This record gives sequence, structure tokens and C-alpha cells, in this order.
Amino acid sequence: MKHYIVTFFSVTCLVFSFNNGRAALSIDTIRNQTVITLDSQTHLDYGLAYPVTYELAIPSNNNNLRAYRKFISEEPWYRIEEKTSNDFFNGIEVVRFDYEHNIAYVSIGFSEISDSIMIKITDSNDNIISSTYNSISKYYDNRDAVVTSTADDWGAYSDSFFVETCEIFRSFNLWISCGVITDFIDSNTWVSIQNQLDAGNVEIASHSRTHPHAPYDNVESEVLGSKNDLIENLTLHFYNRNGSNQYVYVWIAPYGDYDENIDSMVSIGKYLIPRLFYEGDNSFSIWNNNMGMYAPVGASIELGGYYSSTGSYNAFELNMIFTDVLHHGGIYHLMSHPAILDWENEDFHWIHLEHISNRKNIWYVGFGHLYSYHFLQSIYPTLSMIEEDISSNINDEIDVGQNYPNPFNPTTNINYKLHKEEFVKVIVYDVLGNIVDILLKARQFPGDKSLQWNATNKKGQKVNSGVYFFSVETGNYKKTKKMILLK
Repeated sequence: MKHYIVTFFSVTCLVFSFNNGRAALSIDTIRNQTVITLDSQTHLDYGLAYPVTYELAIPSNNNNLRAYRKFISEEPWYRIEEKTSNDFFNGIEVVRFDYEHNIAYVSIGFSEISDSIMIKITDSNDNIISSTYNSISKYYDNRDAVVTSTADDWGAYSDSFFVETCEIFRSFNLWISCGVITDFIDSNTWVSIQNQLDAGNVEIASHSRTHPHAPYDNVESEVLGSKNDLIENLTLHFYNRNGSNQYVYVWIAPYGDYDENIDSMVSIGKYLIPRLFYEGDNSFSIWNNNMGMYAPVGASIELGGYYSSTGSYNAFELNMIFTDVLHHGGIYHLMSHPAILDWENEDFHWIHLEHISNRKNIWYVGFGHLYSYHFLQSIYPTLSMIEEDISSNINDEIDVGQNYPNPFNPTTNINYKLHKEEFVKVIVYDVLGNIVDILLKARQFPGDKSLQWNATNKKGQKVNSGVYFFSVETGNYKKTKKMILLK
């Protein structure tokens, strides 16, 4: 990668630093130009070519504006393609002007030739007009919601099913991020995967070398080796490249099994996000500052069902889940196993894909690209890289740790520390906010405390797998954390 030093007189500057003090991302307003600069090592580690939407404030009573960008000061300005809200587009370098609200939505990714992006707005006569950085849009082009998908178990035995599924998703303009089991791939299948990558709307994720249950006999081989296999055998999508460097952003855990050793190796491998096998997750995962990646996440629902207790073959049910996610402005994450999908003799998946596709207010994106975009939000000052919220850091009465193990089956431990005598309640909730079980209601003395939840409700009945929350409450304090029950 080439690096250039660009010197300006800075008017305003906002900078976020990692724990080691290195500035990760800065966004400057300089003589009515926006200059976005990414730390060189972060650029090298993650690439970050996927376009991120920067919201720039523009003066009122304007029209026919233009946006330009360049990556190094020596090159000429390049005019950015303009789209409107009436156009269907996703994941491209583009500008959309909202003259009613005086905002320019400029979507642009980082280039291999520089760690900087320079943006200017002009009138129709190419006179620079005033523009200032406001924020990074939560979703690309300030869309209302997200649709993404992941698919498990691409091997030589399932190649024809994956090719069919990729082609069908592509026909609906939907993205699909496919988990490859690299030791199950022969030379013909590598060619087949490459053909699907080249055809578009397909991202590749790592799904291990041998698809083992945890604990792995060789965790380094499964997690790091599989990623290396993908990089060595494939030319990945443009969004997953930076010059000669290639990036695999997603680890899909075989069987949804996950433990501390796998988690550590996923972190070492610089994956951005591990995806497990559970449903009901419709929002961004939380950044884990210690691990340098996002916490494991599930999906909204499985298309079909690999196990009898998961997924749906009912188009109405699938459509209703999507509608609810859209209503709340969330992330609709459709999971699937293409080897079990019968596209010829069933119609539920055709009906559902038709229902969720080709909407101009939705961002259609690969799962890893979704987190590549979100990563740049997370290293900018508007969002925190720290998993704990501020109240837990400054509170002098109680410290609450993450339950362990997490994910878990069938029991997990909840640990916290009291700094003074308190009346404490520890309560488990489901994703709808209903109380599942009350683990503790008692006065306790200061010190380290530990409770165990055995995945049962107040009646002692086993609960279903999925996402739960536990809260530790005192008179002046409440801290809630997410738990993942796998079966």
C-alpha cells in the first residue's frame, strides 16, 4: 500500500483513539472540504473498501449541486455519481442530495492508494460551497432497515445447491454470505465458488476446515487455516480487498458451537464478527474492546429449517418477522442451509424473497460488509468501542461481569461484586422483556457473588434456545447483559 502525507490548515478536527493512543479515524472540515483519514494499520488490517455514508450539511436554497472526491492531493477531483431516493442502488460510491433537509449523503469507501478521502461539494459552476460533516449514517444511504443473509455448509457435496441458491438470491438483487468448509472443497468446487463471486452479490465466509464440534482438536487450523485457504484459493469480492491483501470478515461457527478458545482464535484471525446458530437477533452486535471484534451474533430466522426446532417453511411467518424488523428499523438476517432447500417443489422461499427484495428504503448487503461499514462507525467518536456502558464504569456500588460460558448449554454463571451492603435482585428476561426467572431477591453483604442459571423458567421448565438477558439491580443501579442459550 502506498501512503501519502497530506498537509492542511485544519479548521475543526474530531479524533478517536484506540487504547494504545493511536488515532483510528479522523474527520476534518478544512476550507469547506471534508477530509477523512484512517489509521494506516487499521486500513491494512481490515481494508474497509465498502462505501460508508457520510452526512454533510449543505446550505439551504440550493439545487443542482455536485460532489467530488479524491484519495491523494496530487490527483484530479473525480465527480461522484448522483442518485435519488427514486433509484434502486446498494453499496456503490454515490451521492444523494436531500435538498429538503439540507443534507448530502456521500457514500464512499477507502482506496488502496491512500489512507485518506477528500470530499468537496460545488454548485453547477464548480464553485465550492460550504459543507460540514454531521455524522455517519447508521445504515448505508440513510436507509430504514437492512436485509442480509448467510448460508452454511458449502462443500463439494453441496456445490450444486449453493450455485442454485446464489443464482436465485442474485435474481432478487439480494446478497448472500456463504460459509465454506475448506477441506470439503475440490478443485472444481473452488472454480464454482469463484464463478459465483465474480457474478456478484456473493460474499465468502469461513466455516472451518472440517466442520467439527467444539472443542476443536486443532483450533488454529480450523479458524486460521480455513481463512488462509479461502484467501489462497479465491479472488475475493472488491469489498474484501485492499491491493494484494484480502479479508474474510465472517466466522460461521459449525453447529453454532463456540467456546473461549475459538473466540480467542477468531480474534487473532482478525475476523470482524462470529455468527452462531440461533434466531431472534435483529440488531448490531456489541463491540468487544478486549477481543478487538464484535461479540457473537445470531440471525433473525432460518429459511427452512435444518433442525426441527429452528427455521420456518411458512411464507406468512417469515414475512411477518421481516415486517416487524422493518417496522423497528432493524437488521433482517436470513440464515439458510442451501443443501436442504427445495426450490423446485416448494414455494415458501420464492414468496418470501419476493416480499423482502427490491425495496428502495432497505439496504441490501453482505453480512461481512455490514460489519465492515459498522466498524468505521464504531471507531469514530459518535459510538463507543467499549462494551460496558458509562454507568457501569463510574458506579461505586456494584460491578457486573458477563455471564460465562456465553453462549452456554445447559448452565451459565453470573458473577458480580458488591462494594457495600445492598438489596439485590437478579432477574432473567426473554427478548420481549417478559420475566423468565427471578434468581435472587435478597440483601447481601459486600464482596464477590456468583449465581448459576440452569435455563429454566419460574416453574422449573426448560426454556427454548435463543437470546435472554439478565439484570442485576440494586436501589440505585441496574445493569443488563445478553446471554445466548444454545441447544
